[in-house]
This record gives sequence, structure tokens and C-alpha cells, in this order.
Amino acid sequence: MLRVLIGTGLVLMAVGFGAAGWQYWQSLPKAAPAEEAAAAAPSGPAPVVPARQSWLISPTGGLIPQADVRAYLVQDRFVPERVLRVERQATLTDLLAEGEQLPEPAFLQALADIRAPKVADGLCRVLLDSLAQDCAVNAGRVIEGSVDPEAGTARFAVEIVFRLKDPGEALPDLAAHVLRSDLVTLEVEPGAEGSASPDAALLALVETVAAACAGESVGQACRPTQMDIDWTPGQPVKARAAIAWLDPLPKGMFVAPPLDPAKGG
Repeated sequence: MLRVLIGTGLVLMAVGFGAAGWQYWQSLPKAAPAEEAAAAAPSGPAPVVPARQSWLISPTGGLIPQADVRAYLVQDRFVPERVLRVERQATLTDLLAEGEQLPEPAFLQALADIRAPKVADGLCRVLLDSLAQDCAVNAGRVIEGSVDPEAGTARFAVEIVFRLKDPGEALPDLAAHVLRSDLVTLEVEPGAEGSASPDAALLALVETVAAACAGESVGQACRPTQMDIDWTPGQPVKARAAIAWLDPLPKGMFVAPPLDPAKGG
């Protein structure tokens, strides 16, 4: 009799716990069919995003130095290799804020060095109005020994970095092309168009670059990578620009991706 009572108690306990478990399971939130399918689907690797090619081939089959690759390819940020360098003469009073006066001659060198980036005012605007998406003064300094207290002038050297505007067309397959380059030069006589100011000289150089890139012998995606201007009032303006573009691989040339990038940056 005792065994029967014990057995009956165990059965009632099992039924009670089972009912409670069923009620708990029923109370849980149900997954949507899409969620159930997603949970049942095997988890695979994340999609692979192809890396941007970081090397370019020269017409002779060698690798382009990385500094030149950056100047040509890397347009999503400033790089020091893609630069406009301007050496120019400026009047020291043009560096002053409204109401300021020039200091004693002994302090003119210090003033010129501190205010050197100001001589780049206007150059970025020329670039932004023509070929650049973004522009910034990277460095500016007065050339040592160039301060003339009597004339109130000095010579300055500034460096401006820039990013080119998106042309709206993707680059061709870089592995199937070579990078070619050329140097474009410009000399403007005093009084001629483009000689009035550094800004005017830069605009003339930008127009010269555009004409060079439109030449019949120039291939795809022609871009300026470096520009230099030397400007002094009453003197010939001397300017030059390095341009680069892509041409199809020469016949018979086959390129394998390099194991290591080329040196040069």
C-alpha cells in the first residue's frame, strides 16, 4: 500500500511539473517565420570587399614608386606628394590685419614667418574653381634673407595640398594599364595674361594642364600630380606641372600583381 501511494505521488508530481513547463514554453515569444529561417540557415563568411589596387606599372614593366602612386590614385584624402608649390614675392603690409602696423625692422623676419601662410590666400580658390574638390595650405615660410626693409617686401614659399574633383567615371582596370607621365612647362612674360599675380599665374597653369591632358597622345584619366610656380613682379613667370595618365599595356606585356610594393614612399 505504501508503494502504491509513493508511486501515485511521483506520477502526480511529474504531471504537475510537465503542465507548468508546457505553460512556460507556451508563454515564450514566438519567432517570425523569417527569423526562424535565418536561424536555421547556415552562417557563412561575410562578403569580401575587394581592396583598392595600390600598385601601378610603368611602361617598361617596372613598378611605379609608391609616392607617385599616392599622388595619382589617392584622392579620398590629402597626400604630401600631390602638391602645389609657389615661390613668390609679397608686400609685408599685405600680411597685416586691419589697424596693424609693421614692427621695427629687427622683427620683420619674425612677422613674415608667422604670416607666411597668408600669401597663399586666393590660390586655393583658383584650384577649387577649376580642378580641386578640396584644398589646404600645408606649409608656408619666408625665404631666409629675403626680407627687404626698405622696399617692404619678402619672398615666400608655400605648399598647398589638394584633392581632385571626381570626374564621374571609374578608373579602368589598373592591372591592364600602365601609368605614363609628362612635364608641362609654362613661361609668361611680364604684362602678358597670367603675369599679374600668383593667382593669375596658377589659373594660366591650370589651363595649360587641361590643354595638355586633352592632347591626342594622352590616354585615360589624365591628372596633375605636382605643380610649381615662381612669381616675381616685373619678371617672367615660370611654372610647370607634372601630369600622369593611363595607357593600355603594350602588346606582349603581361603583368602579375607584385608581392611587395615598389619603394619610394
